[in-house]
Amino acid sequence: MGSQLLSTRNPHCDNVGLARDRVMDGAKARVPEGTTLVSADNHWGLAEDPWQGRVPAHLAGRVPTVWWDEEIALWNWRVGDGPAVFNAERAAGLKTVEDRRGTAIIEDRLVDMDADGVAMEIAFPQLLPMFNRHPDYEAREWIFRIYNEYMAEVAARAPGRFHGVGFSNFWDMSKAEKSLRHLKDLGLKTFMLPLTPGNDADGRTIHYASDEMDVLWATAEELDLPVFFHAGENLPMGNPGGSVAAMLGIFMPFRKQFSDLVFGGILDRHPNLRIVFAESGINWIPGMLQDAEMIVDSCEPIMDPKLKMRPTDYWRRNCYSTVMSDAIGFKLLDYIGADRVMFAVDYPHNEGVQGYTRGAIEDIVDAVSPADARKILGGTAIEVFNLA
Repeated sequence: MGSQLLSTRNPHCDNVGLARDRVMDGAKARVPEGTTLVSADNHWGLAEDPWQGRVPAHLAGRVPTVWWDEEIALWNWRVGDGPAVFNAERAAGLKTVEDRRGTAIIEDRLVDMDADGVAMEIAFPQLLPMFNRHPDYEAREWIFRIYNEYMAEVAARAPGRFHGVGFSNFWDMSKAEKSLRHLKDLGLKTFMLPLTPGNDADGRTIHYASDEMDVLWATAEELDLPVFFHAGENLPMGNPGGSVAAMLGIFMPFRKQFSDLVFGGILDRHPNLRIVFAESGINWIPGMLQDAEMIVDSCEPIMDPKLKMRPTDYWRRNCYSTVMSDAIGFKLLDYIGADRVMFAVDYPHNEGVQGYTRGAIEDIVDAVSPADARKILGGTAIEVFNLA
């Protein structure tokens, strides 16, 4: 007689609905005494244009314009005289998120954070990663620079609570150090790199582990800036099934990035780097580490460079992952390390836990010790991002 498979369905998702319609009941989750709740992966939209009037005059038509598009009832984007990014079809999925006022209006956002008991957040952009491959390199530099300055301005509207994720120059190593120092001087706590960085300013494919990229890693290490990789960049919306069909494929493990960091020697050359992987949960980590250990044992004679440590040791020294609700992942926590995990609401995304945050938090509290729960729910994020 065959065994019956257990369900992987999350009961908290019963009738939860879309993000724009979710209501938090205001009842705070049961947490250990001394817990400060931090969401290490939220998202920020735009309900204003940060770029116009703030870039050099010769770039005015080469950076985004953001405006309220009455036809689709959504903040729309275009560059110069180019087409609008969103038409009615492409806007439909995004509106399920952006129709929530807290997506881009800080006062409404703080109300939602308070209802969930969230004290602080790390906020990724909604749409800006579309410019990671922007072919106008000079404009791209200013698009990211002005966005970083804008993030500092938003943070000033919610002191100590809102921390926007910055963008660095990753395609021209003659400018990378200056870019990161500007980001740090603005008070930003972290920055993100694209999963697939494309080509450098000379048209060559960018390899994160190459010698040319070392200035970026060295500067991030010196400035104590954690490096973020985030799943789901530029969610495709025009494929059969739309954005929903694309989700399962893009919320996937970060094996390529971990391989570059470990097998490419980045973490040996820069042992104090801190790397954070966002929005894929934690259940992928043990399988990846198991395979990485096998590769070392099988291929060590031909490895170049040789590793100073085991792959799992790099994970437990340098790497972290955010988690929303991951029952399977928490059963594997001994392989991951409780101090490598940071809670996230993923506000205001449909796949986030907003609307059942209390249940997601209490599942964590019930799965681990009080000391580990305090770390996962906020303590580790406060330490990693220097939020105190």
